[in-house]
Amino acid sequence: MKKMLLSIVAVGAFAVLVATASKAMAGTQDFTLVNKTGITINNLYVSESAKNDWEEDVLGDEQLEDGDSMNVTFKGHESCKWDLMIKDEAGDGLYWRGIDLCKVSKVTLKCNGKTCTADFS
Repeated sequence: MKKMLLSIVAVGAFAVLVATASKAMAGTQDFTLVNKTGITINNLYVSESAKNDWEEDVLGDEQLEDGDSMNVTFKGHESCKWDLMIKDEAGDGLYWRGIDLCKVSKVTLKCNGKTCTADFS
């Protein structure tokens, strides 16, 4: 009975290690973006905080409607601090800077009148 219990504990510990390794290999900066702004997001840019270049529009030809969400994935980046910019149909932009995507897996954007905020979890 004692050997069986030790085997179960060992298998459980191995499963935790595999799950942790899978998250690390998937990209610790990957996150889900939730749009609760009340507007359609036409452009989404994510850039390392230390850079002055917004890189490519993550949405491409797509849009992120109010109430929808999407997964943003990274490959080969080691930085944890990132900036996020969205633009509406008119090209007006909103910014969030210094988001620690190594600690955040979900970003929910919200707007109430002229004030926009983000919840990080």
